[in-house]
Amino acid sequence: MALFRRDSPAPAHSVASTGPSGEPGGGTRIAPGARFEGKITGAVDLVVDGEVIGEIAVSAVVRIGREGSVTGPISARVVSVAGRVAGDLRGAERVEIAATANLEGDIAAPRVTIAEGAFFKGRVEMKPAPGSKSASGAGENPQSSTTTTRARDGRTPVPPEGPRNG
Repeated sequence: MALFRRDSPAPAHSVASTGPSGEPGGGTRIAPGARFEGKITGAVDLVVDGEVIGEIAVSAVVRIGREGSVTGPISARVVSVAGRVAGDLRGAERVEIAATANLEGDIAAPRVTIAEGAFFKGRVEMKPAPGSKSASGAGENPQSSTTTTRARDGRTPVPPEGPRNG
C-alpha cells in the first residue's frame, strides 16, 4: 500500500487543469451569490457567475455566465456574455453575445457574434486586430469597407464607373 504513489492518472478536475483559454492553472471564478466591487486585472481567465461592479481588464478570456452580472467596462482577449452587462466591451480577438445575454453598451472587436434572441443596445465597431492584415491586402484603410451583394439570379452586380485615382 503506497501512500504517496499514484497508480492512476490525475483526475480531470485537478488543480493543474487548464482554463477556458487552454493555459495551465485554470482561472478565477466569481461564484453565484458573490459580489465584487472594484477593478479586476490580470492574465488569467475569468468566469463571472455572480455580480461585479467595476472594471474588468484581463489579457485572457472573460466569460459572463447566464446568472452573471457586470456593471462596468470589460476588456479582454475574448469576451463571452451569456448574462447581463451594463458597460462597454472590448475584445482583442472577439466578442460573443449569447442568446441569453442582456447587453447595454458598445462593442469593439475584430470579430463579433450576436446570437438571435440576445438583447443588445449599443454600437458595434469592428476593426482588424492590431498587426493583422485584412483579406484585401496591406495598405487598406481599416475604416473603409466594400460590400458586395448578389442579385436574385445569383449574378454579382457590376458597380457603375466612377472617378479613378490613378
